[in-house]
Amino acid sequence: MTAIKPSDVRRAAMDLLARREHSRYEILLKLTRRLGDNPELFEQEVGKLTDEGLQSDRRLAEAFIRARTNRGQGPVKIKMELRARQVGDEIISIAFEECGVDFTALARSVAVRKFGDELGKVTDIQTLDMEALDMEGLDMKTLDMKTLDIKTRARISRFMQQRGFSYDHISSLY
Repeated sequence: MTAIKPSDVRRAAMDLLARREHSRYEILLKLTRRLGDNPELFEQEVGKLTDEGLQSDRRLAEAFIRARTNRGQGPVKIKMELRARQVGDEIISIAFEECGVDFTALARSVAVRKFGDELGKVTDIQTLDMEALDMEGLDMKTLDMKTLDIKTRARISRFMQQRGFSYDHISSLY
């Protein structure tokens, strides 16, 4: 078996980064799977990529948060997925601060999109432009979730929890 050259490791890591952002942990894991077990060399080459600004856990966290919020996922689920990719808690916190997403408004938007028919109080869910929807301008009487029965509230709450919204975000709906 031939020895692995640093240039091979760099090329493989660059191939991974060309497709999408990866955390340092993900790159090391994929390099190990692809090229065998040589952790010192992999760590050294990935460190060079990080120093050159080609790999960044912070950039990954920002892009990940943006993508997941566009899919209607909440902060709890996003944090859990970033931790699974071994992104540090400090980096995650900074990325959440910089993203500037109003998760209470996002929770309301997701609830309206999913349960608009059951809520019955939304005039025409198809005509609502979710991007331009001004959540502060949306009257609570329009959604009037306070009148929902316990079963429906529980179903909405479970759905919102699965989407990764915290209790505070969910309780703000009612």
